[in-house]
Amino acid sequence: MTAKTKSERFRRLVSHGYFAPELPPCFVSEDLARYRQSVWKAINAIPSGKTNGPPAYHRFKSEPCLFYFPRFRHDDRKHGIINPISYLAISHTIAGNFIKIRTAAKRSGISASPPVFDWRGERALVRPSVDLRDDFRVDLASRLERFAVADIRAFFHTVYTHAIPWAIHGKVWAKKNTSTSHYGNLLDLLCRNAQGGQTIGLPVGPDTSRLLAEVIASAIDLELRRRLHIKSPNASRYVDDYTIGCPPDISGETAIAAPRQSAGVYEFELNNDKSAVFPSSFRFNSGWKEAVRAHVPRKDLSKRAFQRFFYEVGRVSEEQREINVEKFALQNARSAFVFADDWGYIQSQLINAYRRNSTLVSFLAEVLILRAMQRGDVERGKLKSFIESRLAVLAGENRTGEIIWLLFSLIRLEIKLEASRIASLFELDNALVAILVNVADSRGLIRGNVDYSLWSMSLDAAGLEGPMWLYAYECVRQGVNPSGNSRFIEKHPFFGPIIAKKISFLRVESGFDSVSSVLRRRRVENRTTERLRADFDEDFGFEIVEIDDEDDGGEEEVAIY
Repeated sequence: MTAKTKSERFRRLVSHGYFAPELPPCFVSEDLARYRQSVWKAINAIPSGKTNGPPAYHRFKSEPCLFYFPRFRHDDRKHGIINPISYLAISHTIAGNFIKIRTAAKRSGISASPPVFDWRGERALVRPSVDLRDDFRVDLASRLERFAVADIRAFFHTVYTHAIPWAIHGKVWAKKNTSTSHYGNLLDLLCRNAQGGQTIGLPVGPDTSRLLAEVIASAIDLELRRRLHIKSPNASRYVDDYTIGCPPDISGETAIAAPRQSAGVYEFELNNDKSAVFPSSFRFNSGWKEAVRAHVPRKDLSKRAFQRFFYEVGRVSEEQREINVEKFALQNARSAFVFADDWGYIQSQLINAYRRNSTLVSFLAEVLILRAMQRGDVERGKLKSFIESRLAVLAGENRTGEIIWLLFSLIRLEIKLEASRIASLFELDNALVAILVNVADSRGLIRGNVDYSLWSMSLDAAGLEGPMWLYAYECVRQGVNPSGNSRFIEKHPFFGPIIAKKISFLRVESGFDSVSSVLRRRRVENRTTERLRADFDEDFGFEIVEIDDEDDGGEEEVAIY
């Protein structure tokens, strides 16, 4: 069992809750977690500048690195990587008050996405499963004639940071007591400081944002329950998505108006396009997963078997157009792809699948790397042509999430590109793109001259506090700084302690080390998900609040070919 101390929660939030899960595994925070206490001590030792004034980090303002990751049938979603100084401050405050914050989040009584702390999985907080929402709707439809659905518009991006202390301490009390000695007000300040002082929005990606958003959503739930006098099992919320049963004394219009009014108390609006009333005769698409799994090649890994698989996946995808069937299907066939007989056919099919469904970019990179490690027969010549042409298109549309994954792939696969073909990347003011291009260039994977003029403008103290902080810091630590200037980090009062410990945020060789390790991690995640699902389906509430670091049976054999 892991000692559930504040220090260990702090460590876990930093090591497994910092970088967004949508990023390649090369972006790491284990070093920052390892040296968290010494770095935090050094940060607290920085003079405040005022007698009996607040700590210096209370005035540290920064901006997150941003990238846009694809969503199925929606516009790309903006994600953020909080400056490490800001993230340390936020996660340290949360870790020190976690039990109280979790208690505030659990007041909801109808949440299907509670903050379950995970001591052994890939994230510090268990990622919620949409299956819980669907399970609830099926049960609800068996008992009532109608149900309403409502969705908060751009939930994370429209969070009013003052709503954090409102939700924790109560709105009236928080407005009268604004001192940062109260942890809710301190979190409000630190979240504002982490985005240049802005009061609107929480960066999508860090687990700290998920936790704070859940606290606010739970406060909205209390308002909703007060207005409708309703509770589980007749109402449920999955992240920002409400499902409300309509008993005879509640009209559908009332059921939608209630969450709109409740969200308004905390400065949110509903998405009218996603608010509607459905009859309980609505058909639920609960069997498509089994239909897909039934066609995953198991023993027969021939081209014919995969032709049948892709055909069936296409058929189910057409039937379930609003569900990302293709992503689920391909993820369940990852081992089959890695050990398939006819790789050339598989490679072409996967690239074509990604072209029509951009959410598959991370899966494509994963399978390409695993296949190269396992069989060494990835067709790099064809990949070179594909990546060069694709990067140019993505750069023009600022689709940075896909660019990052493709750059990670070419570095791991050691594919050489022509600088002239990817010149549009050099005009993107993006830290993650910049550092990956820089590393690729330093390894001789880019033929021709890379234009660093735009990115080199961030190689100073101001750059460490702006959206290019990751590039400004990591190109120096990696030893690939094109300007040769590194003193600005050592002299920076906040980043000096980080560079002194040689803390790394980028290790290109991290992740996807073997098929068995990837499947083992997936198995742990699946077990956790099923455990939570069983708990939720029992009474549509949660008893589990932590996933302990239990013995998982050692190196259990996994199903690979």
